[in-house]
Amino acid sequence: MTMNSKAEELGRSDQDLILREQLAEHGKSVRVTVFANLVNAAILSILFFDQAPLAMHVLWYAMFAYLSISRLHLAKRSRTADLPRSEMLKLKAGITFNAAGYAQMWGAGVACLLSVATSNQLMLLAIIGAGKMSTAVVSYRHIPEASRAWTIIMYVGLTTGLLYLGGIESYAAIALLTMFGSVLYINGANIFENFANQLTAGQEIQRSAETVRLLLNDFEEQASNWLFSVDADGCLIDVCERFAEAANRPREAMNGMNLISLIEDEEHRTQLADHIANGRSFRDMTVSIDVGGDQQWWTISARVAEEVSGAGSVAFRGVIEDITAQKNAEAKVSYMAHFDGLTDLPNRRLFTETLNRTIHRAQPDDDISLIFFDLDHFKAINDTLGHPIGDKLLQMISRRLESLAKPGDLLARIGGDEFALLLTGARAISQADIAEAIVDQIGKPFLVDDHNVVSSVSVGVAAWTSDMQDANQLLKYADLALYSAKGAGRNRVAFFEEGMDVAAEARRNLELDLRASLGRDEMRLHYQPLVDLKTQQKIGYEALLRWEHPERGVVMPDDFIAVAEETGMIVQLGEWVIRKALDDAASWDEKLTVAINLSPTQMRSASLVSTIVSALAHSGVDPGRLELEITESILMQDSEANIRTLHTLRDLGIRISLDDFGTGYSSLNYLRSFPFDKIKIDRCFVSEIDTREDCRAIIRSVISLAQNLGMTTTAEGVEREDQVDELRMEGCDQVQGFLYGKAEALEEYTDLRSNQAQIPKVETIYLPAAEVPIAADQQRKKA
Repeated sequence: MTMNSKAEELGRSDQDLILREQLAEHGKSVRVTVFANLVNAAILSILFFDQAPLAMHVLWYAMFAYLSISRLHLAKRSRTADLPRSEMLKLKAGITFNAAGYAQMWGAGVACLLSVATSNQLMLLAIIGAGKMSTAVVSYRHIPEASRAWTIIMYVGLTTGLLYLGGIESYAAIALLTMFGSVLYINGANIFENFANQLTAGQEIQRSAETVRLLLNDFEEQASNWLFSVDADGCLIDVCERFAEAANRPREAMNGMNLISLIEDEEHRTQLADHIANGRSFRDMTVSIDVGGDQQWWTISARVAEEVSGAGSVAFRGVIEDITAQKNAEAKVSYMAHFDGLTDLPNRRLFTETLNRTIHRAQPDDDISLIFFDLDHFKAINDTLGHPIGDKLLQMISRRLESLAKPGDLLARIGGDEFALLLTGARAISQADIAEAIVDQIGKPFLVDDHNVVSSVSVGVAAWTSDMQDANQLLKYADLALYSAKGAGRNRVAFFEEGMDVAAEARRNLELDLRASLGRDEMRLHYQPLVDLKTQQKIGYEALLRWEHPERGVVMPDDFIAVAEETGMIVQLGEWVIRKALDDAASWDEKLTVAINLSPTQMRSASLVSTIVSALAHSGVDPGRLELEITESILMQDSEANIRTLHTLRDLGIRISLDDFGTGYSSLNYLRSFPFDKIKIDRCFVSEIDTREDCRAIIRSVISLAQNLGMTTTAEGVEREDQVDELRMEGCDQVQGFLYGKAEALEEYTDLRSNQAQIPKVETIYLPAAEVPIAADQQRKKA
C-alpha cells in the first residue's frame, strides 16, 4: 500500500494525528543531528581546505549554517501546541525542503571533492557519503517525503560525482550505491508505514472503546431505540413513552394502531405486512416515516413470539431504531463524493461518470460536445489578493456559468480553476456560440470584497464522432484544443482540429528523444566568432547548441529548447554545455573568451554556481575568459534571487552580459540593479541600421549609455559591410554575425590554437546567394 492510498483511507482526524506525531517525533532529535551536520561539514572543509577555493568553503559552510538555523526554527515551531492543519502542512513542507537543501549541499559537496581527493580522502568521502545517505532513514524516519528527497538528491549527487570521476571502481561504486540507496528508500517507507499503522491502530482502539461506551449509554437511556409489540394483525400493544415521543403521537392513540399505518412508502408497507401475515421474523428493515411533516428513517427488527394465545395477544416483539441522522450523513457523504464543496457544481467524478454513460449510450447520429475551460493567470489572483478572494471569485464565476447552462447540460468543476461543460442534442450544435458566451461572461469584471477583479478564460471545444473509441478520446481532444487556445495567447476559443493529436504525439516523441540525446552523444556545440571592430581580430567565440539527431538531422534550438525548459531537462543540457564549452576553450589561445547563454530555469537551479566552479576547476580556464549571457526575462522572474546569483558569479571573476538588450520591459531598471560587463544589441536593430534612422538612433543611445556606465557593447547579426561602417561610426566595440563567420563546429576552425587569431578582411568573404537566407535563418535560432 502506497503512502498516498493509505492517506486517502484515513479520516481527517487520523491524518491530523499522524501529522502532529510526525512533527513531534522529528523534533526530538533535531539538535543532535544539526550539531552532527555542522561538525561533519567543518571536518570535511578542514580536510579539503587546500583542494577548493576559499570562497567555495565559505559559501558551503554558510549554507550549512543557514540550513541548520532554519531546521532548528522549524523544530521550535513544531512544538507549538494545537497548531492548525494548514500550519502543520507548511511546517512539514518546510522540513522537506530543508532536508532537500541539506542533501543538495552534502551531495554536491562530496561530488565536487571526488575529483580532487587523494586515495585516503576518497575512502573518507565514501564513508561520509554512505553515512549521510543513511541519515535520511534515521533523522527523517517519521517524514517520508523528507527521507525520500534526502535519499534521491544524495544518490544523484554522489552518482554524478562518480560518473565524472570515471573508472571501473567508480562504476562499481555506483552499483553498490544504487543497491544501498534502494534499500534505504524502501526501508524508509516501511518505517513510516509501521509508525502510521501503530498510531491508527491505537486510534481505532480508542474509538472502539468510545463506541462501546456510547452504545451502552444509549441502551441504558433508550435515547434512540425503543421496544414494541404487535398482535397477529400488526396492531401495537402497550406502546412505551419513548415510542410515542418518537412518533410525535399520544401514547393512548397509538395503542391499537396498526404499525403499518406509520410507514409512508408503499413498498415498505407491503414488505412489512407480508412478514407479519406469514409470521416471519425479520431484521433491520429500513422504512421511511412521516413525523410531524418531517421525513425520518427507522430500522425495524422483530421476531415471532413463542406463544400466541387468542386475539390481542403478542405475536411479534421487536426494536425500532431512529437512523435519520445516519441517513442524512450518508446523503451528505454521497453529495460530497459527487459535488464540489466550494462551488456546489458537479465534481470530476460525477462528470466523468456522466460522460462515460453518455458516450456509452450514444447513437451514431447523436450530437455531443465537450467544452474545457480554465481561468487565465488565476494563480496570480491567489498570490496577489489571497486564496479567500480566489475562492469567492470561483464561486461567483460558477454562478455566472450556471446562468449559461440549460437543463440537460452538465457543468462541472474538474480541478482548481478548471471547468467542463457537456452538451448534447441541439445544445451541442450551438457549441461555438456557447463557448464564445463563456469567454464573454468570464471577461466581465467581478466585484469581490471591494476588489474589482478582471479575469479571462481559455476555452477548448471538441465534438464527439462515432469513430471515437471511448470518452477518454473526447477528453483528450478537448484538452488539446484548450492547450491550443492557451498557446495562441489565451482569452479565446479553440476547436479541436485534425492534426492536433499528431502534433501532441510529435512533441512527446521529441521529448523522449531529447531525454536520450545526451546519453547517445547527439548534442554538439558550434561556435560563432566575436570580433573587435578596431583591431578586426577574433577576441572570442559564442557557444551555440545544436542537436544532431540520426533521423531528424540537425535540430535547431528553437525546436527543442522550449521543450527542455518545460520538462526541466534544460538544467542537464545547460550543465553539459558549460562543461563542454570550457573544456573546448581550454585548448584555445588564452586571450580568447567563450560566451555561454543561460536560461531562466538554469538560473533557478541550486547547482548552477557549483557546476560552473567545478567546470572551471576541471578545465583550468581562467574565470575572466568566461562570459555568461542572460536575457531580461531571467531578471523578471525571482529577480532578487537571480541578482544574488549573478553577484556570486561576478565575484568569481566571470563576466556577465545582458543579451537582446532593448527587447524586454525594464532594461534601464536592470542596468541599475546589476552592473553588467557587456550589453549585446539585438539583431532586430542592427539589421536595419544602414536603412532606418530610428534603428540608428536606438543603437547610438545604447552605445552612449554603455560607455557612460563603463560597459562594452556587442552588435549581433552583422551581415553587411554597410552595417559594420555604421556601427564603427557610432562607437560599437564588438560585432558578430555571418559577415565574420557563422556558427560552426569546433573542428571547422583551424586557427583556434594560434596565438594570432586574425580573421580575413571582410571584403574577401563571399557567401553564395542561395545560402545567405538559410544561414541568416539559422543564426536567428540561437540557443
